[in-house]
Amino acid sequence: MQTDKFEISIGDLGVKTTENRGHTVEEIAEMATNKLISISDTADPMVKAQAHAFRDKCKMVITFYVQEGIKNHICTVCNKLEKQGHSDLANIIRRL
Repeated sequence: MQTDKFEISIGDLGVKTTENRGHTVEEIAEMATNKLISISDTADPMVKAQAHAFRDKCKMVITFYVQEGIKNHICTVCNKLEKQGHSDLANIIRRL
C-alpha cells in the first residue's frame, strides 16, 4: 500500500488579549492591516516608504469602516428594541 505525505501550514499565529474590555476599533484595524500587509526589512528604501504609506492609508480606511459597522449595528439593535417597545433600553444603548 502506498500513502502520500500530506502537509498543511496555517502560517503565523498570534494572540492579542485585553483586560476587562474588548478590542478598540484601532486595535482591530491594526490586526487586520497586519494580516493584509507585510513589509520586508530588506526592501528598497523607496519601496519600503511607499509600502508604509499604503499600510497607513489601509489602516485608516479599515478603522473608518469598522467604526461605521459598529454604528450601523447599534442603530439596528436600537431600532429592533424600539419596535419591541423597549425605547428606554434603546436610549441607554445609544448613549453608551
